Amino acid sequence: MIGSARGAWTSPPRRRFAGVLPVALLLLLGATPLRAEEVEGDDIATVRARHLLRRATFGPRPADVEEVKRLGIEAWLDRQLNPEQIPDPELDRRLEGFETLKMSTAEYRRMLAGGAMDAATQGPPGPGEDRIAAARRRQAEINRLQNLARQEVPQAVFLRAAYSERQLFEVLCEFWRNHFNVDVNKDDVRYYIQDYEREVIGRHVLGRFEDFLMATARHPAMLFYLDNHVSQAPMARAERVRAGREDESRTGGLNENYARELMELHTVGADNGYEQDDVIQLALALTGWSIQGGNGPDAGTFVFRQNFHARGRKRVMGKTVGGDDLEEGEALVRYLAGHKNTAPFVVGKLCRYLVTDQPPEKLVADVVGVWQKTKGDLKAVTRAILLHPLFYDRANVLTKARTPFEFAVAAVRATRADVKDCRALLQRIGDMGQPVLECEDPTGYSDAAADWMDTGVLAVRWQFAYDLVNGRLPGVDVGASPIQEHVRRNPEVWEYLLQQDLFAGERIGSLTMAPFRKRLQAVRKDYRRMRPPELQQAFNVLVTLLLGSPEFQRQ
Repeated sequence: MIGSARGAWTSPPRRRFAGVLPVALLLLLGATPLRAEEVEGDDIATVRARHLLRRATFGPRPADVEEVKRLGIEAWLDRQLNPEQIPDPELDRRLEGFETLKMSTAEYRRMLAGGAMDAATQGPPGPGEDRIAAARRRQAEINRLQNLARQEVPQAVFLRAAYSERQLFEVLCEFWRNHFNVDVNKDDVRYYIQDYEREVIGRHVLGRFEDFLMATARHPAMLFYLDNHVSQAPMARAERVRAGREDESRTGGLNENYARELMELHTVGADNGYEQDDVIQLALALTGWSIQGGNGPDAGTFVFRQNFHARGRKRVMGKTVGGDDLEEGEALVRYLAGHKNTAPFVVGKLCRYLVTDQPPEKLVADVVGVWQKTKGDLKAVTRAILLHPLFYDRANVLTKARTPFEFAVAAVRATRADVKDCRALLQRIGDMGQPVLECEDPTGYSDAAADWMDTGVLAVRWQFAYDLVNGRLPGVDVGASPIQEHVRRNPEVWEYLLQQDLFAGERIGSLTMAPFRKRLQAVRKDYRRMRPPELQQAFNVLVTLLLGSPEFQRQ
């Protein structure tokens, strides 16, 4: 369950939306699957296209439904499953100014070392600057460089989700980012995060699961986050005395954190065929998996330290290894990737993410069959889920709830806001309880409706929507958004236009439309006498009501 919202922002929109909030909260908390009247009049191709776009993108834009219908679901999906073939110039333009996204870990660490050296040797204070001010300036530059990737990567994650044409790829990145979670706030993870996001998450979401798992296991971000980089073979007292004289880096501490999460979270699932002794044995096999230090060409990369490694045979969930080297850990990682319990656990989790919080057993079983047949080909697995008849079953439509990240991205996409600086947006997502790449728990963030839809959710989301639409989020421009053109049109058509823009034509429930139409009716009555700022404000409130509605929280 998600805890209380982070940050200092606490202003609820009670005055702006008095009388609407209680009804809407009841509707949100009692959200149900799609009702017959919600699709009456829509052809099946339109209904299916909308459903696919709600799950395979971060929110359909007005033209997306027609594109899916024109191409056909299978052709659209195959195009999205080959993202390298989709040009993305708009996203490329938005990412141009970031310094660290294409850097390897070694390159980033060398930049840090050079920047620190430059800052430390910048000579005497500048004009009008005393020594204390000069020292503070130099320290500020060092801090900026040390936190540069930590600041840039979450912004890039948001921009990719909001603007990329490779939407399914980004949706999958979000799933696997949580499955193989690391917390950028844990010390040195901030030096590895840009490489982890690019070379592990981005490179493997449509590859083979075994390769993906191995890439996470060997990456410094995961090794540091779960403390495996310091895990060493236990030593007897005499060995500790001898090691203290010969090798001060040997401490004799075995750390089980990564071994436990490798089984519990990444492969077979919690309490699913392993015992505590299996955790210990796996941890022993992974001793010596560490991180190269220094600032050389290999700094911040994986290294196997033979002197840290536990010798002797190990047996994990029926698999015995005993090579006394790197290969035995690799053999166990591959064994777990292909274990009979791994496919049902991972496929079930992916089905929960893409389909519904309690996916049908037949769907999971059928996709597990695809996993086994293709040896964990994630592209084939994803395709099987999104083309399965049960994916389009009415019982699975509109049953998922948007997380704070998904809600914020969907709101930006729906309003077609121009995000020039993500920092205020990211802060507000953190205020809603989901700071990007900052989940302390190795489980990552939940995407289950029950974990996000508490009684305080809608008020905070409404406030976000209000501030977004009214241009109150620094770095986010809605002034040039196409929906602003509607203000200059007759309010008689506002309902239709906003339904098309914000919901891709989806019907909206009566409990949401009743207060919307009541406010719209007042505007229709008086709009000829309203000054432009008053008309704009009335329009903004209507947009806010829809963005904050229960329907917009569902997908």
